[in-house]
Amino acid sequence: MAKSVNKPPATQPTARQSSGSRHKRWALLGGTFDPVHIGHLRIAVQLRDLGFEKVLLIPNRIPPHRPQPQASAEQRLAMLLLACRNLDGIEPSNIELERDDLSYSAITVAALRAAYPSVGFTWVMGQDAWQGFEHWHQPQSLLDEANLLVISRPGLRNVSHWQEQQLEQRECSLTDLLAAEAGHICLHHWPELDISASDLRRAIKQGDNVTFLTPDAVLDYITQQQLYR
Repeated sequence: MAKSVNKPPATQPTARQSSGSRHKRWALLGGTFDPVHIGHLRIAVQLRDLGFEKVLLIPNRIPPHRPQPQASAEQRLAMLLLACRNLDGIEPSNIELERDDLSYSAITVAALRAAYPSVGFTWVMGQDAWQGFEHWHQPQSLLDEANLLVISRPGLRNVSHWQEQQLEQRECSLTDLLAAEAGHICLHHWPELDISASDLRRAIKQGDNVTFLTPDAVLDYITQQQLYR
């Protein structure tokens, strides 16, 4: 599991190009994971296939842009551990769960860079998150510390003036993103699985069959803990 760090570095460097000293490439996928489902895991597997040496699944403690999760931090981490136990190079990180404040991605990335100075990080987000990215906490700092991979839908490019400026300066191909240390943005098209954690919670509450929507070990844990009933 990723090392937990409570404090970010005191200063934040500006955007950087490729560096021979940072040869490892890790992808970061944040969210509530309430619960983790097959859509999360498919994205993680695809990120590994793209060439990232490791994918960290980072559950929020206090998500700043959505309601508090129904399952506890300990339960959500336990479900992630069960979901990832047979997946090579894919693992959960408790770095945000150990902080008592809001789970801001910029702070998380800065802390990870301090803990793993030889790693270049890419924050992964969906199209919906990208649409509101300029309203995140210190989005410029996040871009200076990491790359950004946006899983977008083909033909959809409805962005704000600020986002358009960022894309003009930073947009690159996936190949260039993997070679860059920080400060690059790639809009990458993937077919999306039509599943969400809220749909899964609703199905569990209704008693629907949710086989194959989350790993069996996670479903067994949900049943044992009587979650989402």
